[in-house]
Amino acid sequence: MEITREEATARRRTFAQWAAGAYEPLLPISTRVDIDRRFREWTRRTPTFTIAWATGVAASILDTLPPNDPWRHPTPGFGTWRDAGDVTFIPDEEDEWDRQRMLLDLSLAAIADPMPPGAARVMAACAAGAEDGQFTLTDVRNQSEATRRDMRTADIAQSIVLWSLWRRRIYRGADDEFPLSMMYSWLSYALMVEDGRGVPHESIDPDVFTAALTDEDYRAVAGMDDESEHPARHLDI
Repeated sequence: MEITREEATARRRTFAQWAAGAYEPLLPISTRVDIDRRFREWTRRTPTFTIAWATGVAASILDTLPPNDPWRHPTPGFGTWRDAGDVTFIPDEEDEWDRQRMLLDLSLAAIADPMPPGAARVMAACAAGAEDGQFTLTDVRNQSEATRRDMRTADIAQSIVLWSLWRRRIYRGADDEFPLSMMYSWLSYALMVEDGRGVPHESIDPDVFTAALTDEDYRAVAGMDDESEHPARHLDI
């Protein structure tokens, strides 16, 4: 879909505001709702851009995770707060933790709700690369009911970015600038994809390499004492 220069600027502003909102916890709820509304409207009008942006951001963030981080290789059923159990406290199965209580836990509130259907599959594809993520989210979109296609695309797009961001934040904290810089950079990269050009790996890869985490980082946050305690690699979904 062709859009004017003014519309392209408005779209870029919306996605940049969404990215900033992911970093600023004090952003008013009413403002978040407005940004989300505009994000979804642009997804309806220009789905290729949203798909390229979200899968590109998720792929870039996931590519910096330690090689043995299990979130690089999600297992079937991935996408609930229990998948965080290797790096943060989660209640035992017999504990009565409902959603309302989960939302009070600052370590788990961001992932209290499960990923929407199809999001785990897309996130697993993003772990293999931005192009794989784009293909998979496009496929999920095309297989969705027409009346829910745009909503599902936006739900998955936001989910894979936020879950990837949560995982990296476990290692580097809220002051880590890499995810935000990627969310901003992919505003330009997604435009290139929308225009029919390829993903500019020559621009992305050096930034990912500089921000890459190691298995030492994983052992530290997971409380592991030696190399043998790394989790086994899993098959992609």
